[in-house]
Amino acid sequence: MKVRLLEGEMQLLKALEKLNGEAYDERLVSETGWPSDKVTTMALNMSERGIVKVSVEEEVWIWLTDEGLRYARMGLPERRILEQAMAKGGVEISKLERVEDWEKPIGLAWLRRKGWGVIRGGRVEAAGEFPKGADEKLIELIASKGKVRLTELPEELRKTVKTLRSRRLVETGKVTRRLISLTELGWGVLRGDVEVLEEVSRLTRDLIVSGRWRSVVLKKYDVSLPSYRIPIGRLHFWRDILNHIRRVWVEMGFKEMEGPILETCFWDYDALYVPQDHPARDLQDTFYVKTPGRGRLPSPEFVDKIRQTHEDGWTTGSIGWGYKWDVEEAKRTLLRTHTTAVSVRTLAALKEAELPAKFFSVGRVFRNEKPDRTHLCEFYQTEGIVVDENANMKHLVGYLKEFFKRLGFPEARFRPAYFPYTEPSLEVEVYHPPTGRWIELGGAGIFRPEVVKPLLGRDIPVLAWGLGPERMVMLNYGLKDIRELVMNDLEMLRRAPVWMG
Repeated sequence: MKVRLLEGEMQLLKALEKLNGEAYDERLVSETGWPSDKVTTMALNMSERGIVKVSVEEEVWIWLTDEGLRYARMGLPERRILEQAMAKGGVEISKLERVEDWEKPIGLAWLRRKGWGVIRGGRVEAAGEFPKGADEKLIELIASKGKVRLTELPEELRKTVKTLRSRRLVETGKVTRRLISLTELGWGVLRGDVEVLEEVSRLTRDLIVSGRWRSVVLKKYDVSLPSYRIPIGRLHFWRDILNHIRRVWVEMGFKEMEGPILETCFWDYDALYVPQDHPARDLQDTFYVKTPGRGRLPSPEFVDKIRQTHEDGWTTGSIGWGYKWDVEEAKRTLLRTHTTAVSVRTLAALKEAELPAKFFSVGRVFRNEKPDRTHLCEFYQTEGIVVDENANMKHLVGYLKEFFKRLGFPEARFRPAYFPYTEPSLEVEVYHPPTGRWIELGGAGIFRPEVVKPLLGRDIPVLAWGLGPERMVMLNYGLKDIRELVMNDLEMLRRAPVWMG
């Protein structure tokens, strides 16, 4: 009997022989030094000829999240609170040490839930001493190994996986493994019972010069066989998408505008006619900057227009907000909460001779939110404005429909809404064909006279919109957690398709 083998296939058979005729693909990757895809491709190729057998197994693996790794180092927050309450015979919540403010409600809730203590009048009192629970044991086990198989865990620890997942301390995922085994034919090849014809995939200079080309078999090129990938450098797919969005706006005749990330309240809020007591300006929504704590304002004449608009409406036809505007509040520095701050800076610098004008921006913005599967404290917005005497809502809808169409969303719809600095205002939704869902992506409208007149010196229609692309990216790429956009998962980055629009 004769069989054809590539040089690499013979190497794989010898590696299997060394491993007693059977091994998982990851063990063979370690043994040969080849990429996983190459081992899999060769094994599947030989399995079609009956030389090896490939069995596919799916296993659930468990690993710690960033928060889980923190608790592996420091202990669960409820454990740290319990230890302090026991050591001090009770402890005030405000005096807890080694527990961050955001951890306190988590730790206190689980302390009560586990029956480890009680809270009375702002004090924590321990209910006794408690040994390590299954959740703590599992966190320690995973931390020591990096990741573990679900099937390896004893029943006690297996039951607590769901609890740790609900606390977002662990993540799970299915991993496909292939068990590759030598068949009787494969053993025969290694023993020499079967005649091996050397098969080559390309005709080299050495084969021709040595004359070996006469004794080898040239392998036929089979395009139906699975192939292995060669990792190459590429931009993060999120960066690719942001660049694509920029190209779309430029193709539609827009000019890019840019502005600082470190902004003052004046440009981020006041110039947009957002009152100084508005809830959006609170600490829980905004990252205020400690150093420098104050920024420079534009000319006193310009600042005075904004002040009067807030206090009594100035000459806009409005009655204003009716309060005493504070210039020191306007000087406070922050990380910009929206790219609309870039729009108002652009409008303030716009000259009459430059009208009509169309601008866009794509930039990072910041909100004081705890990151979770649907929120980030740093994300992107794409902003646009059109300044034109003849602009109206039909033009606004038309621009946005064309933009989304070029991004691959054939349908868009608009609903009346309220925003502090536009009137009328719209909420923007697009239809996502693969899921059959409508998704909300942002807001749009026409800037109010209280915004436009102080900036431009006269009231003129300014179409404006702000859109968040993260949601449509999550849907198109099948991401369940928005944090995956900023995680350095090399395998995900390599496999992510190019956004075609």
